Amino acid sequence: MTRNSPSSQLYDAIKERGRAYLVVFRELVKRYGEAEAMSVMRAASYEHGRMIGKPLAVYAPRDFAGMAEGYAKAPDGGATFSPDIRQLTDTCLEVRMMTCPIKDSWTEAGCSDEEICTLLHCASALDEGTFDAAGFDYEIELWSPGKQGCCLTKITEKS
Repeated sequence: MTRNSPSSQLYDAIKERGRAYLVVFRELVKRYGEAEAMSVMRAASYEHGRMIGKPLAVYAPRDFAGMAEGYAKAPDGGATFSPDIRQLTDTCLEVRMMTCPIKDSWTEAGCSDEEICTLLHCASALDEGTFDAAGFDYEIELWSPGKQGCCLTKITEKS
């Protein structure tokens, strides 16, 4: 990615969203404690995800190739999140995002691995909302220290 390419600009914009998550989360922790901060962040992330997921409902119940394009490689053909599609069959899509501008923003801000894991837990509610609205079941393995890339998601038909 060149510095001013559309993909670079998109990556930077998503990183900025990560910085906003961090600032809001830390302020909520100061005012209400970590448990309430996590609850608020997860609720907001879930609702944001529902907005993202509604257009993906065209792929339900089992167009996993469509989900690979519409979700895993979105919004720019995969340049921003570098999806590693581990499995794409008639029954599921399994993908690990190898880059994550949101997680990168937290690393650059000096967050500890523990804080990054907490923030990812909060942000993962976005995926919950996305797949609920899109009409799919899913399993997610969040990043943890020592793991390559970021989150691993397996998307399957709604049971």
